[in-house]
Formats: sequence, structure tokens, C-alpha cells
Amino acid sequence: MRLLPLTRDHVGAVARAMRAADRAEIYATRWDEDWRALAEDAVGFSRLGAVAAAADGTPVAAVGGVECWPGLWQVWMFATPRWPEVALGMTRWARRRFAPALVAAGAHRAECRSLAGNVAAHRWLEALGAVAEARQEDYGRNRESFITFAWRRPHVHVQRAETAQAAGAAADRPELR
Repeated sequence: MRLLPLTRDHVGAVARAMRAADRAEIYATRWDEDWRALAEDAVGFSRLGAVAAAADGTPVAAVGGVECWPGLWQVWMFATPRWPEVALGMTRWARRRFAPALVAAGAHRAECRSLAGNVAAHRWLEALGAVAEARQEDYGRNRESFITFAWRRPHVHVQRAETAQAAGAAADRPELR
């Protein structure tokens, strides 16, 4: 796996070819199903993030974080059907770099809402330490139900040294924006 910066082209490549489950989840909370607009919004609003590329350089998964207000972050992820090729690397990156970068940026809470039936996404969020907090009925534009997963400072097992290192790395590394 190779990390790429969070750019419109990289995120757009993932959005254009994303998995059906991701498409159903994401477009349930958007005005339309325009992958170009999704890529533009993802890049425009996200302060932190990266795109994972397969060994052949093809963008496969995009992950990002949007600061909603001081201390609260909304995190997101979507991938193509080639997700298994980068899943382990992205999981490691999310634990070792992304989570510490969020903490270093001042996050005391990060949230992710996932379509209630997206069991694969729920497993990944839980593997990253997220806790399912609430179910929102009729949340999507077609009344889809969602589950809010959250990380709070007590849930995030980050050593102080990693957090300090991430603070410096976040400004210098393109994969952390």
C-alpha cells in the first residue's frame, strides 16, 4: 500500500469506483449522487486525511476528518472493491498516524455515522476502537437508519510520544494533509 495526498483527483478516483455499500451509505446523506461533488466536498472540508493506493498506484480508499467545531471531528471513509488490498495498511495507518493526528489537532471526540446495515463498516470502526453510541431512525434521505460510532479521548489508546510526533508530522506529511 502507498499513501497519496487527499486531492480531488485521488479522492475522485475512489468515489467514481466505490463499493456499492459505501455508495448506499454516503449518498443516503447527500443531495445527489454526483461523485465529483463528493470528491470536491471531501477534499474541501477535510483538514486531515489520505488516500491509499494499491501496489499498481490505483487509488483504492479515501479517509478524512472534518473539524465540526473545536474538539469535535467527523471522520469518513469510502473505498473501491479493491479494499482488501489496502485494508491492513489503512488500519495500521489509521491507528498509528490518523488517530494521533486528530488528538494532536485538539480532538476530544470523533464521530462516524454508518448505515445501520453496513456490518463490514461497523466491524472496521470497532476494530479501530470506535464505540457504537446511538441509532438514528429515518436519518437518511430515504428514511434509512444510521448508527453513530464515536471515539472519545478515554477510548483512544495513544501514547503521548506518538501524539507529539504526530503533531509535527501532520504539518509536514502530505498524507495527513
